[in-house]
Amino acid sequence: MPQAHHANAHGHPLGRLATGAALGLMAGLALPHARKAVMQGPSLAAGDWMQALKAEHRMVEKSMEALLKTGEHETAKREMLLAKIAYALTKHAIEEENVVYPALVEGGHAEAAKRLIDDHGEVKTYIYDLRRLSAKDPAWIVEARKLSAALHAHVHEEENSLFPTFRDEIGQEENMRLTRMMNWEGFKVA
Repeated sequence: MPQAHHANAHGHPLGRLATGAALGLMAGLALPHARKAVMQGPSLAAGDWMQALKAEHRMVEKSMEALLKTGEHETAKREMLLAKIAYALTKHAIEEENVVYPALVEGGHAEAAKRLIDDHGEVKTYIYDLRRLSAKDPAWIVEARKLSAALHAHVHEEENSLFPTFRDEIGQEENMRLTRMMNWEGFKVA
């Protein structure tokens, strides 16, 4: 008799609704973790903290190039690309500010780390300014170009002088430790 009752419960509209709700809840809980894995994938694939940061730089640069090519009537595209850039830069800044820059300070590069943190503040201000402007406003693309220039200068300093030198100074074991720590930070917020 209990088996017949059990079978009827699943056939009942409320039973199907409960099953659907449970499946929806499970999918909703899994989705953020899948998104995190996708966002952190390029960094993990790089296998090295400096290469991971370079991969993230390239992704932001590609989005920035697309943003700068938009016309004043492509407001939705501009806003979508800005959101994508801001999201990627937030994750990236957390990785650098919570792992790489403290390691730079510890390794005797405190001034450089402070300058790079200041750069992050400048970039965040440009993004704030862009969000306050209408994407149709002619000043919007001017501000976007300033953001692009600030990003370019920041990336150039990191990739062409500071990071390669620091990576060589600290040795393989410490590089592996920084890579693990940075990936953990990135996954935490991706």
